[in-house]
Amino acid sequence: MTTFEEIMKSLFYNQIVWFVDMFGKIKSNRTTLYADRNNCTSQAHIDKWLCINDMINVSKFYNQDWTPDWNNRKEPKFAIAVINIEEQLFGVIELTENISGFTVFKTYKDAQKAMTTLGKEKLTLIFLK
Repeated sequence: MTTFEEIMKSLFYNQIVWFVDMFGKIKSNRTTLYADRNNCTSQAHIDKWLCINDMINVSKFYNQDWTPDWNNRKEPKFAIAVINIEEQLFGVIELTENISGFTVFKTYKDAQKAMTTLGKEKLTLIFLK
């Protein structure tokens, strides 16, 4: 089985990497710092990574201190999902199991607000690119 370190070395050792510097600027260069978790393989990769981070931040804002209780099937949980791939339409779905990926929302309304906050361009990058 391949280790995470081996994968990172294969992708990034002495390769061009894309990253966010300490000033928040997107940069690229050839590096031997393959273990940096900030490394991305392309401009598109880092753009998607940053949009995913935006979505996690937005969900943290709307959810405040709430975390889902996956053992409680009666507790409502909502996620943003692709409703129609061809038309790039997004909507809110209610979840009964932890199948959403990386973040969920406490209320339907908050998930809708998050979709508006993020916008179609970011949602497309997250889910369809």
